[in-house]
Amino acid sequence: MKLQIIIIFISLLAFSSCNKDEAIPSDPGKDANKIYNIELIDSKLLDIAEPSGLSWALNQTDFIIVDDRTNKAFVVDKEGNKISEFPYSGDDTEGVTINRDSNEIWIAEEAESELIRLNVNGVKQESYKIDISRGSDKKGLEGLTYDFSNKIFYILNEGEPGLLIKWKIDSGIISEKQLDFAQDYSGIFFDNADQSLWIVSDQSKKLFFCDKDAKVKQSFDLDYKKAEGVVVDIAHQRVYIISDYEHKLYIYKITKL
Repeated sequence: MKLQIIIIFISLLAFSSCNKDEAIPSDPGKDANKIYNIELIDSKLLDIAEPSGLSWALNQTDFIIVDDRTNKAFVVDKEGNKISEFPYSGDDTEGVTINRDSNEIWIAEEAESELIRLNVNGVKQESYKIDISRGSDKKGLEGLTYDFSNKIFYILNEGEPGLLIKWKIDSGIISEKQLDFAQDYSGIFFDNADQSLWIVSDQSKKLFFCDKDAKVKQSFDLDYKKAEGVVVDIAHQRVYIISDYEHKLYIYKITKL
């Protein structure tokens, strides 16, 4: 009897040990090799119906926000106040960025898979078709940012499939990478200082810090719905995220660990 009890006890220990060694699925980049810490410090209410894209303004102090409901673009200060409105009116506006070398504003339109180039006054100059295969008309171009050092636009396709597209004006699409680290991909920012990408996911409610090929280095949880745009200012220790659902500009302090 004692021998049977000992055998059972040893078997349970072995089973428990095996369970401890099993790999536990984890969020890519969330816990390993942490680089940054972010802390929510403020939020500002926006008088914009559906804020769907965020970028620095040309002055590098204020923001440009595009509105998916009115298809307009606005300059907004860091308190969330509208400063001005562009004359441009688009179709399913989702992403926005600037080319500060040429003082141009660029907008991504989801419905027609187009990039729209505006001049410094917000007047449309030209449109460019982004030809990609997608499974849904409702999951198209969603985010846009610009690497001015290499003259490359980074474009997000929201889903079906989620894609990171690298595109140049003179040569068109130079690469496409299918993404698999989130449920969808709703906003993107390129940090020219360290050649990194920051990507937000609406459905996963996360912010991802990535290299310029979208390999995740770290991720951060967001406790609100519909994160649609992001701007990162490492020099001043700030991250800005807009929420479509909350109609807010969220402000974080970011510190390097």
